Amino acid sequence: MLKRVAGRVVARPGMEGPFTQMTERLAVAILSGALPVGALVPNEEGPDGEGAASRTAYREAMRFLAGKGLIEARQRAGTRVAPRESWHMLDPDVLRWSLAVKPDEAFIRDLFELRFMIEPGAARQAAMRHRPEQLAAIRLALEGMERVTPYTDANFAFDLAFHEAIFHASGNEALKALVGVVSTTLHWSLRTQSARKPEDFDQPLADHRRLYEALERRDADGAATLTRILVADALRATLAALRGLAANPTELA
Repeated sequence: MLKRVAGRVVARPGMEGPFTQMTERLAVAILSGALPVGALVPNEEGPDGEGAASRTAYREAMRFLAGKGLIEARQRAGTRVAPRESWHMLDPDVLRWSLAVKPDEAFIRDLFELRFMIEPGAARQAAMRHRPEQLAAIRLALEGMERVTPYTDANFAFDLAFHEAIFHASGNEALKALVGVVSTTLHWSLRTQSARKPEDFDQPLADHRRLYEALERRDADGAATLTRILVADALRATLAALRGLAANPTELA
């Protein structure tokens, strides 16, 4: 199960092994519903009774998950799964874990709706405010997307860099604080499309190029419109990819 979780939580030095394993094991159990709201959090042996983490790693994991709103300590009732409304769903770790447990279509649409709300605004601001070095960073990411094989990890990295650079060029600290949400959602979305053909990348790449050109000429309205097109196309591609995987569950392994 854990092999489908992209990336790692940030562990303290020396805690990477048992801390990360315990944290991700419990987080995925909570977010998948295996540990329902109100359930007592298992002890060091983990939710499935397999293996054992050190007591120190367990305490670190409990503090880490409590900080993300997933668990809460109740007096005389032990540590239990917190109500869903307490979960920090936009925390990049929580979001990543949520996406790792086969999210439903409604949640995916909610995430893309959030992208629709914030990314066109970030692009609009970037078009008006970007500095030369910020535009250069966007251009370098685009050139990387053009250079490497589509639908590969290298291509995904340049795609992420492109969108992150736009947020940084917006000059808005509040918008920049949301880049983790966008990056986590975008990275997961891109990975669902790994089986697509290289020629399928022609249109998305052309749209990224058009967006860069709008930014370059400081066309705020054009940049916002092109960003909405990119997000809409990404939602369609993501839903299509997930429906294809659902029809071929062996590909989900």
